[in-house]
Amino acid sequence: MANNLQGLIISKINYNDYDQIITIFSREEGKLSFYAPGVRKAISKNQFSLQLFATSEFELFLSYHKNKVSKLKTGVLIKDRNLLAKDYEDYLVATLMVEVLDQAIEERTADDELYNLITTSLDCLLNNSDNLIIVIFYLFKMLKWYGLRWDFGKCQRCYKKEGIKTISFIDQGLICRGCITEKDYLFSIGLIKEIILWQDEQFTIATLASKTFVTNQELMLLFRMLCEYYLNVVGIFSYSIKEIAEKSIYFK
Repeated sequence: MANNLQGLIISKINYNDYDQIITIFSREEGKLSFYAPGVRKAISKNQFSLQLFATSEFELFLSYHKNKVSKLKTGVLIKDRNLLAKDYEDYLVATLMVEVLDQAIEERTADDELYNLITTSLDCLLNNSDNLIIVIFYLFKMLKWYGLRWDFGKCQRCYKKEGIKTISFIDQGLICRGCITEKDYLFSIGLIKEIILWQDEQFTIATLASKTFVTNQELMLLFRMLCEYYLNVVGIFSYSIKEIAEKSIYFK
């Protein structure tokens, strides 16, 4: 008996001549992979539902075991995000976002909050011309699913709540003016105040997208530091970070 699921395509691997192994993050079942026979043929009706970053409705023969691949029966496209693949900057950061998601979660564990975060974040990438702040926000929010959520409520060296001056990747949180050393980078107080707001569960990516930000050297530095943090502290593997470092203006 087939099951109906709605899911976001987070990775695709070619298999044999015309088949693919697809990994989705679904609202109902969380992350799962399925075998999609014949979808690389020009006549396949399922190919449109299997575009990277797309949200689709799938009819699947679900495996009974979490570590085994299910099989696709049919797929119907709900929302395509093809424009993310047409702009190389957007493609790289969208790939980073799904890589971070993929490595944060176990198979077949549903998480409605996380599903809403990733789908809304990708939609915001589509709808905003200046996207770096969206990715930065997303990377901070995703720390929760790695068990590394930072404390944005107080200084991480003296625990005072007043006089917050900057953010520290070593201390994984905020630093006040009395605890700053010459090794700490001093981010602008406006950006720090914005980051403090992000700890509120009611502050969503949609709230952020309604504001106006302009990518500048400060945001690019914060993004680079976040990428290095994910690589060296969180310990993810990321093809996209390597590509961004080599080819993106965000690392210039």
